Formats: sequence, structure tokens, C-alpha cells
Amino acid sequence: MRAVRVEQFGIDDVQVRDLPDPAPGTGEVLIATEAATINPSDAAVVTGAAAPRFPPGATGPYTPGWDLVGTITACGDGVSSSLVGTRVVGFSLWFESFRGTQASAVALPIGNVVPAPDGLPATQLTTVGLNGLTAWRGLADLRLGGGDTVVVTGATGGVGGFAVELAASRGFSVIGVVHDEDKEEALALGATAAISALGEELRARVREIAPGGADALLDTASIGAPALGAVRDGGKYVTVTELPPSERGIDVFRSGGRMDSEALSTLADMASSGRLTTPVAKVFDLDDAGAAYTAFANRSGRGRIVLAFLSP
Repeated sequence: MRAVRVEQFGIDDVQVRDLPDPAPGTGEVLIATEAATINPSDAAVVTGAAAPRFPPGATGPYTPGWDLVGTITACGDGVSSSLVGTRVVGFSLWFESFRGTQASAVALPIGNVVPAPDGLPATQLTTVGLNGLTAWRGLADLRLGGGDTVVVTGATGGVGGFAVELAASRGFSVIGVVHDEDKEEALALGATAAISALGEELRARVREIAPGGADALLDTASIGAPALGAVRDGGKYVTVTELPPSERGIDVFRSGGRMDSEALSTLADMASSGRLTTPVAKVFDLDDAGAAYTAFANRSGRGRIVLAFLSP
């Protein structure tokens, strides 16, 4: 197989290497990869920014990657061989398994894959994994009720855009916090209002729309403590990074993407049917992984950078 390898930290040092194909273990399947997304956590692995989160004893070289779309080519013990030939969406919880998906052949537990729906190219479908599951989990942790108002910061970002669409599809009132130039996009995704504000201005603008404050806030832009002012007393706040201290009885949680077969299957179906948008900024062949990571570092907007695999 061919795989992205991080042998020393730095975007300029991204390599693509020939390696032996992995063998699927008990309860696992081997997947011939069609496409894999580059996510911020992958860039953090490549640059070394994520190294403090590695468990003791973890050693490189590393293959990054959380998401993939591909076809099952072999099954380990305990998995029916009838699944060979099945096209799937897969997810790897990288910080626990260190099993990256940016490789032409990837072995994953059968519980980490779901059937891939028709109707969407692999380069778009692969983007729903980490970002979609993070948005799904964040909204679940907010425990929203009927008629609640939720603020989503970074509402046109990779996680925030999915969060807006998911929250709107469930009937919640969504206030999207974005840059001025992204307001129309946030509204198109389903936000009932789009604002550009920070700090005390964020508090004031949200409370103009939701007097007393929003019921909940999903902070995908890592605004932190200043975002709490937009939340009502006793409301809820979820972030994907570091937790701010609570205030005014607000419940604060840290959330993140975890494997959830039902959620991943639903996300894939929603994307395939057009109920979730899956913008891709640029697709790179695996051999151009170094250029792909450079493009990721210089990107703007919500479109994802995706690696494509021309052959299994």
C-alpha cells in the first residue's frame, strides 16, 4: 500500500511511502481507500502541535487520517466474508488507535464502518466523518428541547456548518456567528439569524434576537469565555477545545467526534440526499499529499481538502 507518513514534524516533511498492506485482525475489515479527508487534527499531527496529546510511549512514524470512503477487500476472523465488495464510509478515532486513514489500504473494526449510500462522490462523502460526528455529538451534549435557541460559532466551518444544518433540521432556532462575508452562507445552511460579533458585542447581538440569552451555545470557533455572555442563566455551553470556567449556572462541556454507527449512517444518508452540504475546496492525488497539506494550511472558507486514491 501507499500511505502518508509523518517521520518528522513539519508540513514540508510530509512523505508518501510504500508499506506492506495491513492484515485485518479479529472483528476487522480491510478497506481499499477511495478518498480521505484532511482535517485540522491531521494538520496538528503533521506539524507536531498535537504531540502533547499522544499517550506515553507513542512513537512515529505516523499515518494521519480519521475519515475514509472505500471498498472492503478482506475480512478478519468473526466478520462474514460476504461483506467483501461492500462500499463503506469509515471512521478511525486516531488519538486512540493511531490507525490513520490516509493510506490506500486501511484495516478498521467492523463497528467503525457503515454502508456508503449512492449518489455522492467519495471525495465529498468522506467529509462527513469527523466533522459530522463532532457536530452530532456536540448537539447531543447540549440536550436541546423543542423551541430552544442555539448559537453556533464558526457556523460556516467544517463542524459548525454541519451543526447548523443538523440543528435546523431538528426544528431548533439557530443563530450563526460568522465573519461578515459568510452571513449569507450561514442563512442558506438554515440559520434563522447570522451575526458577526465578539465579546460584549456578541452578548448584546444575541440578546437582541433571544432576550435573556440563548438556551445553548456550540462553540466550534473556540471563542471560549467571551461566548458565555450569549447564553442565558442556567443554559448550556459546549466547546470542541478547552473549557472556560462556568458562570451564572451555565453547564459547560467539552465534546468531540466519537464513533456512532447510527449517527454516521444518518449523516452519510443526509449528505447523499443533499440534506447536508459537503463542500470540497480541492482534491489532491495521494502522491501530492505534501501539496495538499500546504493547501490546507493556506485555506480559507468551509471547503475541505481531500486526498483521492487512483487505485486500491
